[in-house]
Amino acid sequence: MGLRYFSLALLTEGLSDQWFLLPLINRQVEALESESASGFDFGGTAPGGCFTVAPRERVVQEVELLLEHMDIVMIHHDHNERNKIDSVRERLSHAAERIIGIVPVRETEAWMLADHTSLPAGPELVVQRLIRSPREVERVADPKKTLADAFGPRHRPEYDFDRLGQRASLRVLRQIPAYDRWVGELRTAMENLRFL
Repeated sequence: MGLRYFSLALLTEGLSDQWFLLPLINRQVEALESESASGFDFGGTAPGGCFTVAPRERVVQEVELLLEHMDIVMIHHDHNERNKIDSVRERLSHAAERIIGIVPVRETEAWMLADHTSLPAGPELVVQRLIRSPREVERVADPKKTLADAFGPRHRPEYDFDRLGQRASLRVLRQIPAYDRWVGELRTAMENLRFL
């Protein structure tokens, strides 16, 4: 008997969030699979057809469409927009357990600050001096500005988001409460769907 195919879609607030989150989510799903006794085929996370900053009705329609074809749909928002995820779950209550929120405290860039060793040499030293432990990234007042300051005025950090998503240590990221909460929700949903 062949392996089951696991499908996952992601709606983000914007394109730069996708650059970081898509490779990161793929790595995390593969890590969860390697920790379990079961196996499945996974071709990678598919980006959704709209951003979560679109009107709520449009987001609900997109999630509903994706749920027809995907096992799990992830909705990304920064913490101050968390209620939008709850609203989508309420509207699609028949599939609420298959809708997972991925919600960094403040901004996605906070997660990029957690593993300073994944940053290029110059920014690595700046971030290492500012943040002593991964848990501290959730207390950074303006993670986007902190990351931009670390990279300096001649380089846009967005150019490195994909690479950071591919390199950031999952073990380090699990020390961030919001990240660990997301992984726990994902694991539970995958267990309920019998992928883990």
